[in-house]
Amino acid sequence: MIKYLHINVSVLSTEYWDSMRQAILISDNEVVNSLYEVNLRAYVGVNVTVKSTVESAIDLINQNPNIDAIICFNKINKTDNAVQMIYDTLAKIKVSIPIIGMGVTNIDIPNSLLIKNKYDIKALLQSMAKVMEVTAKEMANMSVPKYFPIPLKLFSQIEKSHCDIYFRNQKENFEFEYFKILEKSQPIGDSLQKYISEGIEHLHIDADERLRFINKTSKAMIGELERDNLSSEERIEITQQGMSIVAEEVFENQVISSELVEVSKACIASINKVCKAVPKLKNLLGMLMENQSDYVYKHSILTTYIATQIISKISWGSAEQQSKIAFSLFFHDIFLVPIYKKYPDAVTEEDLLFMDNVTDAEKQVVLDHAKMAGELVKTFPKCPMGADMIITQHHGMTSGQGFAVSFKDDISPLSKIMIISEEIANSMLISMAHGDKISTNKEAIAKRL
Repeated sequence: MIKYLHINVSVLSTEYWDSMRQAILISDNEVVNSLYEVNLRAYVGVNVTVKSTVESAIDLINQNPNIDAIICFNKINKTDNAVQMIYDTLAKIKVSIPIIGMGVTNIDIPNSLLIKNKYDIKALLQSMAKVMEVTAKEMANMSVPKYFPIPLKLFSQIEKSHCDIYFRNQKENFEFEYFKILEKSQPIGDSLQKYISEGIEHLHIDADERLRFINKTSKAMIGELERDNLSSEERIEITQQGMSIVAEEVFENQVISSELVEVSKACIASINKVCKAVPKLKNLLGMLMENQSDYVYKHSILTTYIATQIISKISWGSAEQQSKIAFSLFFHDIFLVPIYKKYPDAVTEEDLLFMDNVTDAEKQVVLDHAKMAGELVKTFPKCPMGADMIITQHHGMTSGQGFAVSFKDDISPLSKIMIISEEIANSMLISMAHGDKISTNKEAIAKRL
């Protein structure tokens, strides 16, 4: 049983949560349910009721039609057309509720927003904001009470919480009191088992910590990479989220925790699977053009594909070297991810260096990112031999600082392959950004190089 560290009592009317917009999420995936629930509440101010079957969702709609939106996974249990079933039911009972269909392709359903990739949280949030008529500015300035509810299942995804955790008790006069049950940085372990056994669905954290907490617990999505029926498009989306999690953490702390080690390994293995599963470069380019992920991730996965293809064609190439360069390319630009996220108009490192609104400190990170990433991976358990050097030299500078104008022969062979692969990938991504036709003609690429 948990011993209360101290009591912090706060009064909060139920009016705020009762006044929130209401949505139903129809999904049988518990991990995804918890992540989507907390993201929708935090970013769009929507309260989510989860139903694991179409039938139970329909029962709820019949009882309470005052629902603002329905989020429905198209495949639930043995049902492959759940979105159509929900739409037909609403039409039959003459209830008009906007539907956001997840994992839907090749169908047209009125009064619906359809998202092809069911793991695309960003697209879900954008769709819900559109339905609720919430602007980007309103999302950024979302006002919530002091304590923010977190699904209990999400706490199992982290070893230690970066913030205090509270249990909420409702008093007779419809007010709440909050008891601190775990202080920040303490191991979670089995300390919350008491609340799980009692059927408690949510615990609470300080609202100011909610977005950081969501980022930390989003690694739960990585478990989805083990699903046998995962498409390459879905794999690309989940892996991008994993890279973002790793990047945010290492940018802040400059170290790789045991949790990040597992996330990194899963992401690198997933990228390798995509590279092997996609038959041709133009197929991968098509997937990346449809995906809304950031530049660094598109750059990393495209460069990995090209580099592993090059290694497979040279006499001294091996599977070990392919794995080593895939590892190196996952981490080589990891310190740039938060900067690119802050400046989405930038396409290359040169853009970041010459943009007036990029701070001097951020520009220094751009100049030093190869050195920083090389030093970072030295702390990675069983780091592939020589990966730190490959990463450090990936801009042609043995020091890892700055960008080479002319390339000397004092860098490793795998670093040379990375440089060539990056140049090819960059030219394609720049063409994608400008809406130009992308050429995969080998002779033209060789001439440009």
